[in-house]
Amino acid sequence: MAQLVAKTSAAIAVDDSLTTLIDWMNIESLAGFTVVVENAGGGSANDIADVQIDTSDDGGVTENLDQHAGVPAVPITSGDSKIGTFTETAKFVRIRTLCAAGEDTTANAILLADSATGRICTLADVKERLGITDTDHDQTLNRILLGIESLFDGFTGRSLLLTPIDVTEYYTGCGPQLQLKRYPVISVTSIKQALDYDFDSATALTADSDYRLINNGKDGILYSMYAPWFSTLDCIQVIYRGGYCAAGLSPGPGETAMPADLREAAIEQATFIFKRKDDIGLAGVGFEGGSISKFSAIKLLPMVEQILKKYRRPQL
Repeated sequence: MAQLVAKTSAAIAVDDSLTTLIDWMNIESLAGFTVVVENAGGGSANDIADVQIDTSDDGGVTENLDQHAGVPAVPITSGDSKIGTFTETAKFVRIRTLCAAGEDTTANAILLADSATGRICTLADVKERLGITDTDHDQTLNRILLGIESLFDGFTGRSLLLTPIDVTEYYTGCGPQLQLKRYPVISVTSIKQALDYDFDSATALTADSDYRLINNGKDGILYSMYAPWFSTLDCIQVIYRGGYCAAGLSPGPGETAMPADLREAAIEQATFIFKRKDDIGLAGVGFEGGSISKFSAIKLLPMVEQILKKYRRPQL
């Protein structure tokens, strides 16, 4: 498989109820995907009794699931791992597992997929620009595309890509306007303010009564209508979806396509990095860890930097 899409950062405690190891990763699989589940031990160090792979066209938002139970093969004993390979395409994947009744352990998972679309630009975009027709460099190119997403987000101070499901973020107010990190805003599920951080007990604010989403969410600005936002650190909880639809995907209702100039900037930067991959050591290093530090040291092309300046998150 070409691309390491996701890996749990640490072993997760698993008992006899279904536990999520990887939750609805957007992979837009072109030619199937592979799942590796490891019983990392700990707890009572019991066997993993079941693994369930869920796929969905919308990240489970409508619970339109295609479930594959018992893959990878079980049981998985402590210190062991099992691989499951899926040949069908998939948009979103969730990995869940459990132990037998009364047992517990820890587990982690790796999800690998050949991406059909990409991120800010697609793998096909970059290969066409480079004149590459084989798959020999797909692994390196996919690492570059993931790195560019981080690079662009860091420069603009925002998260450019739309999430498949709601995200929960915390903010500190300063005056009547609040600038979100992900925009255009697609939907707001709830906004709560809690000086004691007890958001479960706090009352959700009402749209167009307590706050207003300015310019229909295009700039990510929330306006508090009667009083300034609370200024205590991280006392504002916002649950919402926002960002641009990934390149190569058709926007859903209310979603905004990836801007053409952002996509072109990503193509140009990816092409430049690929041509210098040996100089900066990308050909032989995994994305997680080493490549992140390498990308942080990469200088943006002048044309790319000029485009990204248009998308910088303002400091209110």
